[in-house]
Amino acid sequence: MKAKMLMSVITLILLACSCGSMNSSLKKENLSGELSIVELDSGVYQVIHSFPWPGNSLIVKLGQSDFVWVDTPYTPEATSSVLEWLYKKHGKSIKITEINTGFHIDNLGGNGELIKRKIPVYGSQLTCELLKTRNKNTMQTMLKWLSSPENKIYYDAYKSFRFYEPTQKFNINEEQVLIIGSEKVEIYFPGPTHTYDNTVVYIPGKKILFGGCMVLSMEAKKAGFVDDGNMKEWPKSLAKVLKKYGDADLVIPGHGSAGNISLLKHSISVLENRGK
Repeated sequence: MKAKMLMSVITLILLACSCGSMNSSLKKENLSGELSIVELDSGVYQVIHSFPWPGNSLIVKLGQSDFVWVDTPYTPEATSSVLEWLYKKHGKSIKITEINTGFHIDNLGGNGELIKRKIPVYGSQLTCELLKTRNKNTMQTMLKWLSSPENKIYYDAYKSFRFYEPTQKFNINEEQVLIIGSEKVEIYFPGPTHTYDNTVVYIPGKKILFGGCMVLSMEAKKAGFVDDGNMKEWPKSLAKVLKKYGDADLVIPGHGSAGNISLLKHSISVLENRGK
């Protein structure tokens, strides 16, 4: 019974999908039982943190010593572990820029550690607003899902969790273009989706799209947790992303396996057929 209940929780909380199997040919390093890094391409890393639900963030090397990190693991501790791994692999002199794509804990739970290390964190003013007005209700829902004894470690970690806003704030309705390591990094808001503040991040020079929680993995058959989103506008907003970044070769969803542009088409199909 407990196993069935936990599986139900996992289905609900995976904000965009369930976790799928990883391509066995990809190089994977386990930093702990809950934290792993998969090298999708040279200098392109998918960070997977299961606390307790597998969530993705993305690190991409741009130029000789610059990195963009999109979203964070759930906790400062996991974020610190990834940073130490990154410094060991690429040297202490590297420069890191973080981008938060939304206000949920799987988007920015590690901000405290990044800010402590004076790493710039970009995020929208709307994300900051939702942290103040909506986040408490979302976390209360999560705590209800984690109330069983076998989830005590997660419950205890989340019940008094301290959130940190991004330090570099922007107007979500104005498309952002950052220059990191001489390469463009675009932050785009297509409209309400999984939440009202979810953005995508595109690196045109590498044709990499981090779709985050608005994009479902191919394994996902349902939208998952939708309390903070807009189900009517979600597929419409995704269609805008597909039109704008249809040339993407690599797409990373918020949860589950990375893929190609077909993830957007799959997501639209799942959302448009919801309830049918």
